[in-house]
Amino acid sequence: MIHLNDVDITKIGLGTWLLGGDVKENPNNDDEKDINAIIYALKSGINHIDTSESYSGGKSEKLIGEAIKNFDRDKLFIATKVREWNLTYDNIISSCCNSLKRLQTDYVDLFYIHKQNKDVNIKSVCEALNYLLAKGLIKNVGLSNVGIETIQKYNKYLTKKIYAVQNQYNLICRESQKKGVIDYCRENNIKFICWRPVLLSYPGVKDPMYNKDTYPILDNIAKKYNVSNIQVVAKWLLQQDNVYIVFKSNNCEHIKEILETNKFCLSDDDWNELNDNFPVKFDVGCSSNEFYEIT
Repeated sequence: MIHLNDVDITKIGLGTWLLGGDVKENPNNDDEKDINAIIYALKSGINHIDTSESYSGGKSEKLIGEAIKNFDRDKLFIATKVREWNLTYDNIISSCCNSLKRLQTDYVDLFYIHKQNKDVNIKSVCEALNYLLAKGLIKNVGLSNVGIETIQKYNKYLTKKIYAVQNQYNLICRESQKKGVIDYCRENNIKFICWRPVLLSYPGVKDPMYNKDTYPILDNIAKKYNVSNIQVVAKWLLQQDNVYIVFKSNNCEHIKEILETNKFCLSDDDWNELNDNFPVKFDVGCSSNEFYEIT
């Protein structure tokens, strides 16, 4: 079945990493809490739910499937990802079909390549993605953790151009900003989506400068607008043209806090103060407390 309607994503999306477990399913997970958080997000105006086949061994997708049962599917935007170890033609297709079963839906709005695999031929990957597009099992293709060159390689072979790029981007990790990925996406009608958007500390880094939850620059700006530091961090991203966020939470109060960033705007001076003078900035991305460069 080919779904012709296209739903645009809300600027704020709900990420589901750690819902249901971490790499593996947590047998003691509070499924009801996770499902209720997803339902709360949807009822509060978020239509974009982001997941992956590898989040809690697929349990995250199952929880989303339960949560969306009573919503109009055509008004939702569901994104999932295939992992780099499954990037063969047959495995991409089977991974997608397995995700659809867990999500209890017959299509996903966005299907990401979660991470690149240097031993895999991109043309072959695109052949599988083109098949999924033609069958209507996926509506759009996305790439995660990539730079401009990789985007261009995929667009050479895809029948439908890349819809979104999802990289880590926040006040601390600026690689996508420095390397022009955000500008490239903006200029080429590709949505740029930030994962780990409200990062404030890196406990795995020994330098105490990287282990703070607050900084004077944030304290002062948050006080000025009578909002939280997290809201300031999120708003710095959301005020950027063509920049979207997915944040993970199963806490309804935290979801509400992020959504309430819609109630204020940073002045140009305050936005620039954060952009230019935030005391900790990495020019490469950061994942699992390790530094890597986008490819």
